[in-house]
Amino acid sequence: MIKKYSILIIFLIIYHTANSQKQILAEIKPFAGFVAPHRIGMEPLAQKYTSGCEINILFRNTNPQFFNAKYNFPYKGVGISFENLGNPTVLGNAYSIYSIMDFIIAGNSAFSFHTRLNPGLAYLTKRYDRYLNPQNIALGTHLCFYFNFNLAGSYHFEKTGLDLKLTGGLIHYSNGSVRKPNLGLNQLYMGLAISKEIANYENLDYKEYSRENLSPHEFWAMGTYTVSDEYSIQPEGRGGGFPCSTIACGYNYQYSGIGKVGISADLFYNSNLFYYFDTNWNVLIKYYDEVSDILRSGVSIGHHLIYNRLELVTFAGVYYYNKVKPGDRFYTRIGARYYVCDYIFVNLSIKAFGFKAHYIEPGIGFSFRGKKK
Repeated sequence: MIKKYSILIIFLIIYHTANSQKQILAEIKPFAGFVAPHRIGMEPLAQKYTSGCEINILFRNTNPQFFNAKYNFPYKGVGISFENLGNPTVLGNAYSIYSIMDFIIAGNSAFSFHTRLNPGLAYLTKRYDRYLNPQNIALGTHLCFYFNFNLAGSYHFEKTGLDLKLTGGLIHYSNGSVRKPNLGLNQLYMGLAISKEIANYENLDYKEYSRENLSPHEFWAMGTYTVSDEYSIQPEGRGGGFPCSTIACGYNYQYSGIGKVGISADLFYNSNLFYYFDTNWNVLIKYYDEVSDILRSGVSIGHHLIYNRLELVTFAGVYYYNKVKPGDRFYTRIGARYYVCDYIFVNLSIKAFGFKAHYIEPGIGFSFRGKKK
């Protein structure tokens, strides 16, 4: 299952390295922080300060095409990191690989202010085990989704060509409820990054994906499939492998070159919902037998932020049919879509509500847009 939601990460890495870039920079960033317990019972996991190091390769193209100019000529790239999670016997270490999107918010030739997103995959050396590691109630799998959001102030030394950045941010590890436990790990950190240009080429064949020939009205449909482990006999799950799927269709209106608003009709199948957790006996009981009993449907509205072929999706919805959990009224969908061509996209999002992940939505979709007259 983890392989399925790594598809988009692979697309991102290919995308970042495929285009000819004008500048290539190498960056090293040591950092330190601490695990921030966000659930009751996680306090013992935060024993000592965490520490780690990133090694990154950054690309920047100054060709003044639409997305480059609109996003102030961002840095793109790939990186790897090593991190000591501050609790070697329970949490161990984390090894991560990720893509990078670094946007310049403001600044000049000497000083600039940046925001950076690093989505990727991580391998954690320690996970929950009933007998060998029962204290790790944060994560039930070695392979997890990695997300790093940070802000940085950067100073450029003209004589040496070095950039010095003071950064601070949040690192999050999660397996998206593929297997319990999945409380996740959150860390706050500070770091000091040093980068230097290692190559500078004239722009070669740089080409952005254009939607100028397409109608602003988009109709779309998609299907997803995954497995998850929503219910558990605390703190562990039932071993995963419970199929979940989303079928959705919707309409988007592209109001500008970098944004869409839309509405979606969603149908959810989650085989975890066949079961009921009896808190008196501490056991799972199969409560439903028919698929129709656990289907849920809803309608959602949201926004797409466009960067070239990649679109960041944020939707919020309400169930209008929810027989299995009538008190559970709302849901969210947050993730990304990558348009392989005008009419096909790959979806990777998480269906959730609040901090509770229901399941990951890896899938494929189809876009129906007419040509502009």
